[in-house]
Amino acid sequence: MIDLSKTSTVNIGRRGEHHFRNIEFDVSSLLGNDYPSASLQAIYKRPDGTAYPVVTSYTTGVLKWSPSATDTIDAGVGQLEIRVVSGDVVGKSVKVITIVEEALVDGIAPPPEPPAQEWLNQVISALAAFDVVDISSLLNLTYNLLNDNYTLLNTTNDQLNDTYNLLNTTSDVIDDSYTLLNTTHGLLEDNYTLSTTTNNQLTDTHNLLTTTHNLLNDNYNLLNTTHDLVEEMRDTLYTRTGILLNHLHPIETATAPDMVSRRASITFTNISVGNNLVLGPVTYTFVAALGSPAANHVLIRLQSTLRENVQKLAQAIRGVQDISNIAYGTGVGTNPVSTAYWTCQRFSIGDIAVAPGESLFLLERTENVTTALTLTTTATAVINAFTRASYLRYILSGNVAGSGGVNSIRGPMHTVLPIGSVVIGGQAGPLSPIAAYDCHLVTLCRQSDTSEKELDLYISNDEVTFTKVSRSTPVGADSANAGLHIHIQMRQSRVPAGYGLYISMGSDGTSSTAYCDLKFTYHLYPINLAAINPF
Repeated sequence: MIDLSKTSTVNIGRRGEHHFRNIEFDVSSLLGNDYPSASLQAIYKRPDGTAYPVVTSYTTGVLKWSPSATDTIDAGVGQLEIRVVSGDVVGKSVKVITIVEEALVDGIAPPPEPPAQEWLNQVISALAAFDVVDISSLLNLTYNLLNDNYTLLNTTNDQLNDTYNLLNTTSDVIDDSYTLLNTTHGLLEDNYTLSTTTNNQLTDTHNLLTTTHNLLNDNYNLLNTTHDLVEEMRDTLYTRTGILLNHLHPIETATAPDMVSRRASITFTNISVGNNLVLGPVTYTFVAALGSPAANHVLIRLQSTLRENVQKLAQAIRGVQDISNIAYGTGVGTNPVSTAYWTCQRFSIGDIAVAPGESLFLLERTENVTTALTLTTTATAVINAFTRASYLRYILSGNVAGSGGVNSIRGPMHTVLPIGSVVIGGQAGPLSPIAAYDCHLVTLCRQSDTSEKELDLYISNDEVTFTKVSRSTPVGADSANAGLHIHIQMRQSRVPAGYGLYISMGSDGTSSTAYCDLKFTYHLYPINLAAINPF
């Protein structure tokens, strides 16, 4: 009997089974006393994504479903939802995770499932069977065992107290004997020797008690160590469970690029004292020495290199506090219309290519607005004005002539997410330099040709040293249609906090102007899991 008041996982059979199993659901919590005559509907979503109502029967608070061959046509993980309908009122149960196990198909020999999909199904099945309640029960059992040990130690302590009392009594008897021996000392020289022997035996007893005391201390320390290890195991299990659940239900998912906010770029070749940048209502001016800027003005002390000047300008636009190099006018902090990030790699604004150089990667803060944004400068620079871009374009400039692309190599690095550009809650939300993320989906929007292509993912926190986290992911399809949108699942590790994301691509083509239009979907980890990797 499946309890619909909490999330559960149900094995509904093997692929191709037909009315072999009967599954019962307790719907009393849905009907209650408010909707006793309401109708019930069961909506089933197969592993292939097809959703439809299934045939059920109802008897006194129990809804029965016997899966047919249509329901078990594909192996994998699906979902089931029970709905209560009473007039205009519609209620829904929690989702029930359904599993159809693999089985041989009668009369045909279809090609095997891709290993990655089979692995994913096994992982999801294993996760569905994962029961945190069992872990809690194990920890409770360990706790009870420790309590039993504590009781045993108390009993041992009581016995030692009894022994101590007995020794006190013995001591009194010895005192009495000592008085008697003193009285009869002259007559009982032999008894004196016997008393000396008794004293030695008492010393041995004392040593034995001391040894017993030390053993009890060792046992106490061992129990403390065991307690600490159990707590560490509990914390590790909680952390691992949190990471696994975050993979299934991330706190926030984002796509880069997206069309909800406009983006722009500016690439500098020279910045001098007196040059300025106007971004929205704020003017940023480079000076030799800081002073007191007017309202809606920010002063930036000129740095020793062009790169340092562009990086310091990006910090000023983001409102970073640096009293030695940045002075903000009254009421000025974070730029109200845009945020900015430095990159020296090439990138793109839609199909507009931005060459490598000292650039600002600009993202509009407010979503879904059309008001014109001011972006001008008196420095020597190239500006690409704010526009909406639904993809980034990678130019396969590593392609060269040669039969079958034998001489073609990977192209240069291309910025996807600049260093420090991960935010919580959209561009208007707070920057989160301690948030980790991973890129779990690449979408191929369009391509200029149908050559075989491969994509490498890199991360870096300085754009000097790059670390490869995913190698030779296949990208491509047999169509250059603009509405292609082929989704490619990624399996690379998490990107640490404070790192940017970059790509490099190659193909077996020969055109150095060939391109791919791509989107990258990533999700964030909670801050308390960002720096932890217990696997």
